Amino acid sequence: MKIVKYIFLLLLLAAVALTVFIATQDGKYNIVREQYIKAPKNVLYNFVNDYRNWESVALFPETDTTTVYTFSENAGKTQLTWKSADTEGKLHTIKTVGNDSIIQKAHNNGLDSDIFWKFKDTLNGTKVTVRVKGRLSFIEKAYSVLNGDIKNQTETGLQNSLDNLNDYLVNELSTYTIDVKGMVKKNAVFYLGHTDSITVEGLNRKIFNLFPKLLNFVKENKIATNGAPFILYKKHDSIKGFTKFAVCVPIKEEIFTSPGSEFEGGKLESFNALKTTLKGDYSHLKEAWNAAYAHIRKNNLPENTSGSYVEVYSTGMQQTKKPSQWVTDIYIPIGKPAPVLNEAGQSINNTAGSTAKTTAPPAYPINRPRPSSENGNMPENRETP
Repeated sequence: MKIVKYIFLLLLLAAVALTVFIATQDGKYNIVREQYIKAPKNVLYNFVNDYRNWESVALFPETDTTTVYTFSENAGKTQLTWKSADTEGKLHTIKTVGNDSIIQKAHNNGLDSDIFWKFKDTLNGTKVTVRVKGRLSFIEKAYSVLNGDIKNQTETGLQNSLDNLNDYLVNELSTYTIDVKGMVKKNAVFYLGHTDSITVEGLNRKIFNLFPKLLNFVKENKIATNGAPFILYKKHDSIKGFTKFAVCVPIKEEIFTSPGSEFEGGKLESFNALKTTLKGDYSHLKEAWNAAYAHIRKNNLPENTSGSYVEVYSTGMQQTKKPSQWVTDIYIPIGKPAPVLNEAGQSINNTAGSTAKTTAPPAYPINRPRPSSENGNMPENRETP
């Protein structure tokens, strides 16, 4: 009986000693990691500051293929949440200084921390510095003692994140091909879309806002799709600097919508076009459009400036997380412009159809929307020219 008491006393003393040991451990941590990345500072800043990109790059914290990400933006504040079988957390932005620094608050599996990003120009790229600061609670210190140092795990995860960022921006984003396919006939298709006008500078953000709404509307109303989403450029006023466009989803059957509806049904008629394919990140689309126009000038092709200019997202993030595998098809109308008729059906000597020149945007935006799972499911069908 005395032996049992001695054993119990020893266990009690060991528990007290362990408790004291854990309590006296320094719970503060301040982890700093740096990485030189061969990419412009503004590119790195914009990429990190957009939580839509974090899933693709697997930035801190480390997650797995089962993780579900949710992005939200309320009152100008952005937040990213994630959840898997082993981890859950959230991240939101506290403060930003354009192209210079980002301050974030993270909550990962009960562990709170502050994250500081700093971007500095260097001779061959950008030095990215990331600092993670926090304090462990008693339970977290106990977990760290029994299951491995949380600070070391955080340090490893942070370094892996920077390695992933470097690999993504340097390799994935820089790997691309542009192929001017030649003349094709673009098939007619019914579509559901939203038409808007905006300056070229504001086009990307506008598309970011419109595509999720359209894709969710299609999904909620169980509308049968007939190909990949696309943008229809209707008019570009080079003097005023605005573009009239429509974000569209091709559908199998024609839909008639009431006047004033947010989304409208329409039909893209078939037309002859020069097809150019970009395989790679959307940041290279401007170069792809320029290559198409260079081909038109070299071969003296008659551009139909009153026709439809179309950009089809044939393969995007819904199919693969790797930008080097994304496929975007550009269609520029080629052929004699259709005559403009007056109310009497007589031809008007005005091939442009308006006082403003109608062309695809000459100063094409360098970034395009990146469809993701939180933006709604992209149609699985592929559009054929």
